[in-house]
Amino acid sequence: MTEHAALELERETYEAHRDELLAQAPGKFALVHGSEVVEVFDTKTDAITSGYGRFGNTPFLVKEIVAVETPQNFVSNQLAI
Repeated sequence: MTEHAALELERETYEAHRDELLAQAPGKFALVHGSEVVEVFDTKTDAITSGYGRFGNTPFLVKEIVAVETPQNFVSNQLAI
C-alpha cells in the first residue's frame, strides 16, 4: 500500500462529513481514523497527540476544518533538487 492510498479512506470520510464539520467546528482540527471522524480538537497538536495515543504508529488523518483548502508545497531533501 502506498502512502497516498493509506489515507484514502480517511480523506473520503472527511469529505463526507465536511459540511457537518464546517457547521459545527470551523477552524478546529478533525481526527479521522478509517471511516470514523473520531473527535474534533482546538489545536493540531492536541489532535495529533490523541491520534498517536489512540492508534499508535498507524495511519490517521488530522485535518483543519476550513471552507477553502490552501495548497501546501513541500520540498523533500530526499529528492536532491
